[in-house]
Amino acid sequence: MGTTLPVVVASEGKVFQFPTPENASSFELEARQAGSETMRLEPALPAAARPLYDLESHLACLLDVDEQLPEDLEREYELELQATLAAVVEKRDRVGQFRQHLKAQVALAHEEKMRLDAREAFYQRALDRMDSYITRIIETLGYDAKGKRKKLEGKTLTIGLHGCDKSTLITDEQAVPAKYKRVTVTLPAETWEELCDSVSFELRDKLLDEVKSPKVEVSLSAVKTDLKDGADIPGAKLTGGTYVEVK
Repeated sequence: MGTTLPVVVASEGKVFQFPTPENASSFELEARQAGSETMRLEPALPAAARPLYDLESHLACLLDVDEQLPEDLEREYELELQATLAAVVEKRDRVGQFRQHLKAQVALAHEEKMRLDAREAFYQRALDRMDSYITRIIETLGYDAKGKRKKLEGKTLTIGLHGCDKSTLITDEQAVPAKYKRVTVTLPAETWEELCDSVSFELRDKLLDEVKSPKVEVSLSAVKTDLKDGADIPGAKLTGGTYVEVK
């Protein structure tokens, strides 16, 4: 059987040597119960096998050990310190290099996203132009005997216009008349009760002073109703109505 090496433990700036791991474990348990920290002075693992935090903590503990070591432990301590220093330096480089790698990957992903966004926008514009072109062609064909729009028949596909209700597009919200807008405000309940009881010039001034950042929205349903009735509303128009469908 091989010779069992002594176990070296550092605690409270001092170094202790024990003949067996069991003796060392007993000492560590007693030290922890007394509120002290311990560290076994064992040969450092390769940097790649230990976290940077573990290596940095191990190095800090070694540097905190008293300079007055037993002569039979000085050589072992020097070897441990040297190995730990080398491992820490190597690990720092590896961590820094990996961070640079991640930073480069983030930049590459961002560039790729921008490229794909531009590609998507290009094809979307082309699709919109094609649908507009197809729509004009089908609209010139008129309707069949059943009153339905005619379709473009191919060998394997049929292109037609699928009808849908028109939607409202606000092109200039500021130009839309106040008739079609709704204002949402937040004010104290007490003030609201006063408003419900009576409206006077004094209360009007108070309301104008207390209302913060009123939210103004255009009522799309009201605008849509009047637009469909033929009204001319500044800043608004009907859009859509049909979309191209390929079967």
